[in-house]
Order: sequence, then structure tokens, then C-alpha cells
Amino acid sequence: MSSQGLLGIIWHDRYLEISFSHPMIRDLSKRRIREFIELARQRLQFLEIRPEPATEEDLLRIHAREYVTKLKEVSKLPYVGFLDEGDTVHYPGIFEDVLLVLGATKTALKYSEFLDYVYNPLGGFHHATYGRALGFCPVNDVAFGALELLRRGAKVAIVDVDAHHGNGLVDYLYDKPVLKINVFAYDGRFFPGTGKPEERGIGEGKGFNYNVGLPLGSGDDAFEVALSLLQKVEEFDPTHVIVVAGVDGHKDDELKSLNLTCNSYNLLGLKVARLSRLTGAKVIGYGGGGYGRMSAECMVAFLEGLKGIRNRTETPTETSKEIMDKVKGLVELFSKGLI
Repeated sequence: MSSQGLLGIIWHDRYLEISFSHPMIRDLSKRRIREFIELARQRLQFLEIRPEPATEEDLLRIHAREYVTKLKEVSKLPYVGFLDEGDTVHYPGIFEDVLLVLGATKTALKYSEFLDYVYNPLGGFHHATYGRALGFCPVNDVAFGALELLRRGAKVAIVDVDAHHGNGLVDYLYDKPVLKINVFAYDGRFFPGTGKPEERGIGEGKGFNYNVGLPLGSGDDAFEVALSLLQKVEEFDPTHVIVVAGVDGHKDDELKSLNLTCNSYNLLGLKVARLSRLTGAKVIGYGGGGYGRMSAECMVAFLEGLKGIRNRTETPTETSKEIMDKVKGLVELFSKGLI
């Protein structure tokens, strides 16, 4: 029986206490998750799904043994420290939290067989690489999901929208036949500094990677232009669409980058829902980044879009002509296959 439009949200009360972010913004990231579930329960109809923890063997399928051993060791330490150069924290019990986060992706894959949309608010850790943590990401749950779907014979497209380029995710999939539309803030220096437009993939992945870097300060109108590249997803005709719907590009986010409003994330949800209807693809979404007072609102706005609800909660932001011309030019080059 069809479950058209039915939304499942992965939720565990432990999510209220998990944050891998820098100590200066850990409280912000925890508040976002708390406010999200409160708003979602007020405004959305959804099936609440309890995640099943992953196993150490699952973790070893996506990360190096040396790194997994390090995670286990620091998890036993009685203090907070850093897994990388000063962004991603470790703390007592982090190993169990990493397994819970990774298990949420396994759970999402399981329920995507029955639901059209499955969303994990505490997920989308797209910076972690095979052998290290990076950018508040101790595990690459998104890559795990994509590679598992590929192993099962699925045809996978990824829409990675976040203020920061998903460098780790791109590394995992750069030579894989996975369509990747990456929309992020870019000036060559803004973290992580990766995402050149000419990086299109290699081997079986050649031509499948689109790095749509938006100049810092880009507004809703520029974001909408970038989303026109979702036409590539329709042409690709995937069985599954994975969406990292990071909301840290909001204009009031503490990690200043883009100048978006919640309207942009709502539009993203509407466009992804349309793709799902046209292609029959199942959608697995992640909350990604978000460190501001409007983060939870933007997350719910994205899900409202998936449910077909247009919600313009803020005054749209506009982009300077100079920036708009750059964005339009880049999208046109991609659309015409000139990059």
C-alpha cells in the first residue's frame, strides 16, 4: 500500500545531549535539536522512529581501524578534548553516541522501504574522512548511507545544501556513480576551503559532482538560482535522494556565511518533494549544520516543504547584481556542460 507523503523522523531522547561541536557553540547546537523536536511535534504529522545503534563493524566499513580505535580510547577519558585541530570534541561516552548517530542512518534506510521521507535531525556529518574527524563531524553517516545503498544496487543522488562544502562526503564518492549537487558558501578560504567548480569526479564518478559555491552573502534569490540545478536530479532518475539540509546558511547563524532565510529551506523541501513525485525516489534527509536562533525553524520549514506546505516566514533576502551574475554564470556553465 502506498505511503505517499508520509514522513518519518528519527528520534532518540539522547539526541538532546549530543553535540560534537566546539565548546563555544555546543549549547547552540543542543538548543537547536531541542527546539526542533518541540516545533515538529506542534506543526507536523509524522511517525517517530527510534534509531537502533550501529555496531563497531559498521563503523569499520566507513572509517579506518586506527581511527575507530582512537574513538574508543578517547571515549574512556574523563575529560573533554579535541579529535582534530580544535573543532570536533571528544568526551566521555562519545563512542556510544557515534554508534547511535551511525545507527540512525541504518534505521533510516530500513524505514525508507516503507516511507517516502525519512529525516534524521541529528545527522549529516559530511566533513569526516576515512581516517579523521573534521568540522564537528566524528563520523560520516551520509557516506555510510550512500555506499550501503550503492551496495544494494540503488541509484543514488545527493543534494548537499550546507554553509560548508561536504568535503568528506565528496571524497568518499568522487569515483562513484552517485550524482552530487553541492550548494555551499565559497570564497576559497571559508571552511573547509574545498569545492572548486571544476572538480567533477573521476572514474565511474566523472561528471557526477557539481560544486555550486555561492559567494559569501548570497541571499534567497541566488539560492533559488542554484537550486535550478536540481533538474540534473530529475534527469538522473534516482531510486533514492539523500538530502543534507544544513541550515547554517541562515542570515542570523552564528557562523556567518550566507544571507538566507527559512524561505530558502522551505523551497528546498518543496523542490525535493517534487523530485520524489516525478522519479518515485525515496528521500532520506539530514539536519546538517545550524548554529543560530532560527535553526530549528528552518529545519521545520524544510520538512513543511517536503509535505507540500509553502511557508514564507521571513522577508526574502536579495543579492547584489554582481553576486547574482556570478551565480547565474556558474549555473549556466554547469547546465550547458561547459565545466
